[in-house]
Formats: sequence, C-alpha cells, structure tokens
Amino acid sequence: MNSRNRSQGWKHAKISGHSNEIIIAKKINNNKFFRENLEKKCNFNSKIETATVGGLNEKNVEDVFGGGTKSKTDLKITLINDKKINISIKKGEEGQSYLIGVDRFINGFEIQFECKVPENIKRAFKLFFAGADDITKIIENTEINNIEDKKKEKIKGYEMRKNRISWITLQQYDLQLSKKFIEWFKENIRDIFLFCFERGLSKNKSDWADFIWYKNELGENSSDNIFNIRKLSENIHNENFKIMIVPGKNKTFGGTTIQLPFGLVQWHQGQIQFRHNLKLMKKIL
Repeated sequence: MNSRNRSQGWKHAKISGHSNEIIIAKKINNNKFFRENLEKKCNFNSKIETATVGGLNEKNVEDVFGGGTKSKTDLKITLINDKKINISIKKGEEGQSYLIGVDRFINGFEIQFECKVPENIKRAFKLFFAGADDITKIIENTEINNIEDKKKEKIKGYEMRKNRISWITLQQYDLQLSKKFIEWFKENIRDIFLFCFERGLSKNKSDWADFIWYKNELGENSSDNIFNIRKLSENIHNENFKIMIVPGKNKTFGGTTIQLPFGLVQWHQGQIQFRHNLKLMKKIL
C-alpha cells in the first residue's frame, strides 16, 4: 500500500477480516463436519453448541486502566457443557498482532503481569520506538563508526524523520543498554507473547483468547492451523527460542526491528508494532 491508498487498504483489511470471521462462525454452526473437525483439533471435552462473532460494530471490553480496548477474541465458542472458548482468527499467514503506544504498552504490561519494567528498559523503548525528549540531540551527537558517509547520512535522515534511533545508533550511544534491552525481551518473552495474543490490555479473563486459528475462508490462502495459546507460551519460554531474539537483520537504516520467536517488533507510525508469522508459530509448537 502506498501513502495514497493506505487508509483504504486498512479499511479493506478490516472489512475482509470480519467477513472471514462471519463465514467461519456460520460453518461451525451449520456444517457438522467443519464443527467436528474443530472439536477434534482443539481437544474440546464437550461438543460445540454455538459460535458467534462480534462483527464490525463490536463494543470495546474493559481494559486494565478502567477504559475500553479491543478484545483479542474474534470468535466465541459455547460448548454444550456451557464452557466458553475464545478464539483469535488470523486470516493472513503473517501480519500485525498488536499495535500500541510506548507508554501504554509499558504501563499495561506492568499491570497485566504484576511486574515493574526497569527504568533503563523504559528508556530503551523510548529511544528505539518513541517518546525520548532528547532524541534529536542524541541523533546529532552520536557518531556512527565503521560505515561510509553516504550510509551514515541515510541513517541519520531516517532517524530524524521517524523521531527514533536505529539499533546501530543505540549501540553507539549505550552498548550496555542495547544488550540489556535484548535481555529484557528474552527474560519476558512468555509474557510478551501472552500480551500480544491472549489478552492485550483486556482486564477480564472472560475476554482473553484461548486459541489462535490461522484460517482463511476468502480463498486468499489455504492455511488451517490452530494453536493453544497457553501451550505456545510455555514452549516459547525456552532457551532454544530465546536465542532467536536478536536485532533485526535488515540494516538498511541501521537496524529498525527486533526479531522474536513468533515474528518481530518494529516502529510503526510512532508506536510499537508486534508482528506474527505462521511459519515461526509452527516451530514454537
């Protein structure tokens, strides 16, 4: 999408996403084979009674700040034994899983997981994504070594436009902070995963998602993979996956992303954007 039709593209993605959810819910309710296949994949201990979706006009749910937020749940399943199952549907094999402002992420993360994000890590978030008051001064005064002048200019120009610093500048500015930043992601990857896929800022457990379902009924791809979020979160809290957490490989602007076991995290329109990738999700499972 170019800048001219970006808003139209997002609108189309939203509408088509809801269309996909409606088709899936109808198939669960009306197609016995489709319904039983889902029951088998998820190991439900009871048969499905109904499936419902919120639609385009779905109301916000209560968030941890006392306001409202979008639920991570797209599809609500009610079993015959009255148990409720919440499913997050991904119609694409990769894409955005969560977009959130820096302060809102830090404050929400602390509340959701009853923890304290260290001050130096908050500083790293604001430098790498958005919010540091002294960002212009840092960009101007931090010398990037061992690269040609033309590339330096390109990186500095990018940083000024986006009002954030790239990975190469963060390393030059404070090498220990850059290392601590990666370590924080490694130490907290389980909760980061749960934040992105299970709950977001939703306060009530009844609004949290239990499964992620890669399912597209619009003919755009043939994926049909469903994952138990809690199982994935336990698997991801493992050294084999933590070593995957590294600065992004694309160095065009000095490194602008952090690779994660389930995708990556990057700057997007002055916010933190977590992205998912089906191939990586399969590896976690």
